[in-house]
Amino acid sequence: MLVQDLKKDLKKDLNERMEEIARDCMGDAPSYCVATCPLHVDARGYIKHIAEGNYKESVKLIREKLPFPAIMGRICAHPCEEKCKRNELNQPMAIAALKRFAAQYDEEADWDLTKEDATGKKVAVIGLGPAGALAAYDLAKKGHDVTVFEALPVMGGMLRVGIPAYRLPREIIDREFSILEKLGVNVRLNTRVGTDITFEDLQKEFDAVLITVGSHKSAMLNIPGSDLAGILPGVDFLRDASLGNKVELGKRVVVIGGGNVAIDVARTAWRLGADEVELVCLERDYNEMPAHSWEIEDAEKEGVKINCGWGPKEFLGDNGRVKGVSLKKCTAVFNSEGKFSPEYDENTTRTIEADNVIIAIGQITDSSFIPEQLGIERIRGSKFVVNPMTLETNVKGVFAAGDAAGPPLLAVEAMAAGRKAAISIDRFLKGQDMTIDREYEGAYETWLETEIPENTERLPRVEMPTIPVEKRKGNFNEVELGLTEEQARREAERCLECECKLCVKECEFLADVCEYPKELMKKLLEDPYTDIKLPYYCNLCKTCTVHCPKDFEISEIMLDLRRKYVREGKAPLPEHKPVYKFHQRFGVSSLFTLTYPDRKAGFTKRVFFPGCSFPSYSPELVTKTLAYLQEKLPGTGFVLRCCGAPTYALGQEKRFREIFDSLLAEIQKLGAEEIICACPDCTHNIEHHAPSWLKVSSLYVVLDEIGIPQEAKDRGRGRVFSIHDSCSSRDYSDIQESVRNLITEMGYKIQEMKNIKGKTRCCGFGGMVVPINPELSLRNMKRRVSETDKDIITYCAACRESMIMGGGQALHILDLIFNDKWQEIGIPGNTGTLKSWLNRWRTKSMVRKL
Repeated sequence: MLVQDLKKDLKKDLNERMEEIARDCMGDAPSYCVATCPLHVDARGYIKHIAEGNYKESVKLIREKLPFPAIMGRICAHPCEEKCKRNELNQPMAIAALKRFAAQYDEEADWDLTKEDATGKKVAVIGLGPAGALAAYDLAKKGHDVTVFEALPVMGGMLRVGIPAYRLPREIIDREFSILEKLGVNVRLNTRVGTDITFEDLQKEFDAVLITVGSHKSAMLNIPGSDLAGILPGVDFLRDASLGNKVELGKRVVVIGGGNVAIDVARTAWRLGADEVELVCLERDYNEMPAHSWEIEDAEKEGVKINCGWGPKEFLGDNGRVKGVSLKKCTAVFNSEGKFSPEYDENTTRTIEADNVIIAIGQITDSSFIPEQLGIERIRGSKFVVNPMTLETNVKGVFAAGDAAGPPLLAVEAMAAGRKAAISIDRFLKGQDMTIDREYEGAYETWLETEIPENTERLPRVEMPTIPVEKRKGNFNEVELGLTEEQARREAERCLECECKLCVKECEFLADVCEYPKELMKKLLEDPYTDIKLPYYCNLCKTCTVHCPKDFEISEIMLDLRRKYVREGKAPLPEHKPVYKFHQRFGVSSLFTLTYPDRKAGFTKRVFFPGCSFPSYSPELVTKTLAYLQEKLPGTGFVLRCCGAPTYALGQEKRFREIFDSLLAEIQKLGAEEIICACPDCTHNIEHHAPSWLKVSSLYVVLDEIGIPQEAKDRGRGRVFSIHDSCSSRDYSDIQESVRNLITEMGYKIQEMKNIKGKTRCCGFGGMVVPINPELSLRNMKRRVSETDKDIITYCAACRESMIMGGGQALHILDLIFNDKWQEIGIPGNTGTLKSWLNRWRTKSMVRKL
């Protein structure tokens, strides 16, 4: 047994390799931004649409996961951007800004209002904030009868009364939330559960209840002076400002808190007339503040003074009204266990004068509308305790989501929680298991692994245009203006389009049969006979492996499937009859084979092996090449026959072994120990299967070493060619470099194609695909030719034929070396089957005359 055959036997069996790809292929791995997005909005996809100018398609794709693109394009905290691969170069993509741009092209006429058949089940949703809105939307789409109870007179919850209008115009909320009523959701505003309707009544009337009341109550400070007039709860302040209620503020306002709500409070106070706004927070610097960096920057632009590292000691007053805040230095915010436990230096203090102090240190869920006797479990009478997977409370049929059921959430996270609850409720109402297949809900780490291509340009991020600061005072006009079309296109073009479908992008075969290899392997594992032709569509060129980060050898699997079919008597296929009935039979017949020693030298140390395609192309070039080798390397014999590569590609292991062994026998007859191959595919095939006594050399490496004929040097006169590297030469850098050396030595210039050397593309001829799928082969041929506007040089005769079939003009490198008349004659076309065999016979005849 040959060493190579032994290695083959030691490989994982076919099924194991297919299962490995089905398990570990990253083709279905979402991009970093998509996996991080709690709603898994296809940012990569919609950004690509924007880059291509397909704006309506962009917003259509967004709406597949998010029915509120204009809202979230404005206020989403975009955690996706933190995972953007462009961070490794400079700045992340402006994903949210691009979502907002796409939303400009969102027309109500295009909204998908289709629903599943009515289920007859009724669901009550308490609260119409981000969590409740998306839950109501999803449940309505599932065919359930949904009623939303909202205590406020307007839709939006904290989107409406917690986020100022300068960030989110109210007409945007009204427009996008209108889809709920269009879907048949019954929205009952000004309806407070516990006052206007009891929770018990909801339980009786509805099949399921979802609580999404958020956290609308401000946490307050219990320090001296906290009862003074002029100290306001932050949430109440924002609510009053949003609803147009009268808000009386003095000229000096101090905001306590370091989060986004505190920033919103400070910026709102400035708009409502405060001349001096100072923010006080425990955190030592901006980096430690919970507020987003861009929010802090905007606040400072508007004149808000931020005091980091201080905490309130007491509120100072006069005649029962606040006049200032005494602060003490904060030395630590968290203890050694990471828990919130502020420490202070009581001796280091300062005072800030204030007409109003607004507390924005956190929010509390008010769940007092549910009587204790109902037994719904809560944490300290506030937030609801839920199953983290299903969001169901301890009471069957009662669910809770959003801020009411856990720590504070971003708006996008609250929406994702609403969707999670909707999935559970839908299954609950249908009597299905609520726990299966839930692992990819919400944000998660993708299993994608990609590298940024070399020489990727560090394109700067497009900044969002804003109105000047001086035009913001005294009004709530939207600050951010949105990207222009030119800006959006420019920003979208920065996207690296992170995904692992490199093999599918490069391989026409894979692109035809699957979205990614994992899908194909699962299909073949389930039924390897689903399409017996399928493995024969593969060129066996290994381009997929070259581009695969995990080095999966799909071509080897396709080859092993062919072998499996042959062993089972299902292959080769009828379309391959010309190959196995005629080509391989004639290729080893006495009529078209020749074993010939170096008669002039009187001994034979090596043989020149032209393969099949080269003699079929030009007997004259074969003969001249042999004569030159015998001149420079006395003892060079000749073997004309097939190496068995076509049979090998068909999966006929036994027949291949017979043909290959017959070649070895002919070489041994001459006493040769080296074979010089003109065809790179023969080089690869023979080297892969050769015994240790046989040295395998490439003709082009040999010619580079011994030199070309003197008359061939400098005859090119600067004419420019492109070089097609055969896919079988991919692992032979010495062959690739020698070919380029030879062309340069002849005075020609080289314009390289895009895909060369180790990353060359298949010519479309290999793998015996032409007989079974000529259309696919032709596509590959044309694609390869399209990479250059120059005539092409090949060092494989079959590749030269492919370049011609693909619409190009191509010569074999040996034309340049040994055919001094080629420029007068012109570039030849293809020979056709009959002439090819005639040329094989002529080669045999001409060599005998040497």
